[in-house]
Amino acid sequence: MSTQDYENMLLGSYVRWCESVTVDAREYQKVFANAKINKWYIAEYAKCETEFNLLTQRYEKSITTEDFKRCYNNCTYKMFNQKPSILIQEITITPTIDSFKFYGTKNSSLTFNLN
Repeated sequence: MSTQDYENMLLGSYVRWCESVTVDAREYQKVFANAKINKWYIAEYAKCETEFNLLTQRYEKSITTEDFKRCYNNCTYKMFNQKPSILIQEITITPTIDSFKFYGTKNSSLTFNLN
C-alpha cells in the first residue's frame, strides 16, 4: 500500500469513527476538527496496528494478503468501541443560560442552543 493510500484509508476510518460518536452535523464538525481528539485517535489507532503487527509478524510468509487484510480490519475495528468521552464532552456540551427576559417576563430553567 502506498503512503497516499494508507493516509486515505486512515482518514476514511477517522471520518467513519467521528460519525459513530456524534449525533448531528454540528457535533460531527466539532469532533472532526478537534486537534486533541485527532491526536488521541491516531495514538489509539497506532496501538491497534501494533497489535496487528504482533499477531502477524511470525506468519508473514505463510498467510495470504486477504488474511492479512481481515486481521488488520479486526484489529482496527476495535476503534469503534472506544471514544475519549471527556474530550468529546468538552467540545459538544451545549451552553445553557439560567434565565432570560421574554417580553418583560423572567423565565428560568430553559436551555437554549447558543451556537
